[in-house]
Amino acid sequence: MNKNFFKSMKYLLAGVIILSAGIATTSCDDRIDDENRFTFTGELIADHLQNHPEKFSHFVEILNKAKIGKKSSGSILKTLSTYGSYTCFAPTNEALEKFAEEMYIKHKESVDIHNTDPSYPIINTGITSPNIADISDSMATEIAKNHIIEMGYRTIDVNEGSFPKATMNRRATLITWPKNEDGPVYALLNNSARIIEQDIQTENGYVQVIDGVLNPSNNLLPELIAAQPSFSLFSSAIKATGLDKLLSTYEIDPEYDGTLKGKDFGTAEKGEEPYPEEKKQKYTVLIESNDLFAQNDINTLPELIEFAEKWYGTEAKDSCTNPNNALYKFVAYHIIDRQLQYSSGTGPGGFLMENFDCSNFNSEINMPTTFDRYDYFETMLPYTMIKVTKPFTNEGTLRQEIVINYAQNMGTAYVKEEMRPHINVIVERASETTQRPGLENFTQEALNGMIHTIDRILIYNEDEMVGNIINERMRWDIMSLFPELTSNGERWKTSLDGNNLTYIPKGYSERLVINNNDSHVYYLRPHQTWTGQYPNYQGDELLVTGQYDFEYRLPHVPEGDYEIRFGFSTSINRGICQFYLDKKICGIPVDMRKNEENTIIMGWFKEKGDGIEMSEDEIKANDKAMRNRGYMKGPASIHLNSEKESMRDSDMSIRKIIGTFRLKQGNHWLRFKNVTENSSGTDQFNQDFLEMVPTRIINDPTKPEDQY
Repeated sequence: MNKNFFKSMKYLLAGVIILSAGIATTSCDDRIDDENRFTFTGELIADHLQNHPEKFSHFVEILNKAKIGKKSSGSILKTLSTYGSYTCFAPTNEALEKFAEEMYIKHKESVDIHNTDPSYPIINTGITSPNIADISDSMATEIAKNHIIEMGYRTIDVNEGSFPKATMNRRATLITWPKNEDGPVYALLNNSARIIEQDIQTENGYVQVIDGVLNPSNNLLPELIAAQPSFSLFSSAIKATGLDKLLSTYEIDPEYDGTLKGKDFGTAEKGEEPYPEEKKQKYTVLIESNDLFAQNDINTLPELIEFAEKWYGTEAKDSCTNPNNALYKFVAYHIIDRQLQYSSGTGPGGFLMENFDCSNFNSEINMPTTFDRYDYFETMLPYTMIKVTKPFTNEGTLRQEIVINYAQNMGTAYVKEEMRPHINVIVERASETTQRPGLENFTQEALNGMIHTIDRILIYNEDEMVGNIINERMRWDIMSLFPELTSNGERWKTSLDGNNLTYIPKGYSERLVINNNDSHVYYLRPHQTWTGQYPNYQGDELLVTGQYDFEYRLPHVPEGDYEIRFGFSTSINRGICQFYLDKKICGIPVDMRKNEENTIIMGWFKEKGDGIEMSEDEIKANDKAMRNRGYMKGPASIHLNSEKESMRDSDMSIRKIIGTFRLKQGNHWLRFKNVTENSSGTDQFNQDFLEMVPTRIINDPTKPEDQY
């Protein structure tokens, strides 16, 4: 894409104060209580809080103490007195008094016990007095930042999952929609604070009045899991395998500076494009609660070990910390390589993209619900992955659930009878988790990741995965390949902050290797897709400029023969790229530029319009001819901004067939090198998606691959 597109888009967005998260609606079908909704007041957020001391005098005191940053003397209250866009979760005076009292008692009781038993740890809550006035500036800053999002959101625009953007403390604000006894649903935050007055609109955002204090856990995943008694069996398994050490990882690069800027896109002259804000290691843990294990006659750790050995064998039987041990394998397959929230809503971090509406990219139009949504994520069990699906085409109980290892034939197929209870595993919403025994006070987010309960016992079986679950054309949005972007809130980040690009610095992702200093790598955030311009799967893409030479690791698919395809958009700004797999050249260089000559070389053809109306047989014949040239049209399942037009209708959306390869277990690297003659150094590389297709599918004449 050209520089003017980015600049015009950036200035347009920067000049508009966006106070709404978009047109997404809640996932609840029940009536929402409108009695506590407020309209525009003509005040700034700080004005509203100060004008109601009977409700917010304590919170105002805390905001006045709280500092924006270590180098800033300005208070957060002052920030909320300026124009911009914010969401302020405002706890009432009663809520703060109760919180201070509870935290003080928790700390004091631990001190008293420690004085008689030095082995008992002192619990540092940060509050050593029940008086709000005694809260330190640092604790006030902690509390305040947990209650402010630097973007204005109405609750009615936020689905179950979380608010689209993290708080100033870089933590998710989780939201569920339970029912009142009389019927209407209400918003519950972090399973602890209810919104009692919602969507009070001010000139710089929204105030959401809450009856509790948002105090996200600062525990790491093993501690958070252990603190919830209904996870005691799974917690014991984590400790027995030593995977608690893995799940205690958080700080991986203490020197990382997220305030830096990378080279300006297009010119590569100066630093303008922002780095990812953070570089933390995070995970997602899928957990069977004690009651689910009990339903399967598993009540003790030895019984869980016996169950695991039925599926994973008895190798390294006497050492649970050995990666070949059955219990180790069982637990490792429950750990996903990134943090995933339940829903993407209108921002980053969900299992699947849904209800995303930004910069004229609308997931419900561009990724229509006439097709299933899916993605594939690697687990901590080496060389394995899970498939995650939202099966819109399933008319049964699985429809629109988030399902792990969704079977073929709309969830009905299976290879092994004994695997039937272990596929089509539903990821439970937090509101469902809290209905399980002992999980009424479920805490979902740890400092370094997210917990989700599941409704079946999850296991990995190679035969079932190869012969059923992933016996299909697998397609990844290119940015799904780099877990760090999801964990740190960059993937599907909106452009509402005035930036359309994120600069990915060298060494940011373990699976992305930049081989020279002339490769400038960018994440183009979700943006408009339309006919004649740049169609994109999930609205985003990988862009690289310069005399680039870089590579990324392919997903860990099961050993076998695969056709690998490269999905991209042609453009006059592209260059010529040489592909390599595992350091071996793959065919001749690929010209990614858009011009009449390349369209002829690729064999792209128009099916209808301008006096053309091809028959199905003619379309199939032309598809075959295009494949013979090493290319395919874009997928028909991805729409442009018209439901009548898809990527298949765009002569800019191309799939290049890189080749067919035997992939053995291990790491395989796809490399890209700019070989454009007389390159100015500003040639653009683009990738939208990756496809890896088992050759048994391509070679099966009874089930030809569809256009989708």
